[in-house]
Amino acid sequence: MSCAALTFHQLFQPKTQVKKLDEKTALLANRLTPTDEQIRDWLQSPEIKQWLVKLPIGITNTLKIEMLNTIIKNILDKPDKDCRVQYSGAAIGIDVLRWQLWASYKLPYASGIKAPDCPYTLQKHLKQSTREQSTTNKHASHID
Repeated sequence: MSCAALTFHQLFQPKTQVKKLDEKTALLANRLTPTDEQIRDWLQSPEIKQWLVKLPIGITNTLKIEMLNTIIKNILDKPDKDCRVQYSGAAIGIDVLRWQLWASYKLPYASGIKAPDCPYTLQKHLKQSTREQSTTNKHASHID
């Protein structure tokens, strides 16, 4: 009876570790390998700067941009390694598996921490750039 109970219990254990491993394997298989120019273009895009400016991190926008510039420098040196920059209670970083920028900061007048991901990922940036290039090429062909 105890063997049956053990087997039953094992069958219904949470599979979060397996799901996380499967997700990571899928991300690794489909991981983008951008050029330095693509990374720089994405991180210096108006969408990224606008997202940073809106974050209530508690530091100046100039300092946020300086942190982003440090991330750009570090990520171009080691594009296979996640990077983050911290100042006071705030941090900005990049997840190179998903090519997503994130921030972490304490909420003002609260004990919690907020850690949003930037919705403008490298993948979205590359799709938008491709779309803009094809539109430009269509306009250029009509001019000729």
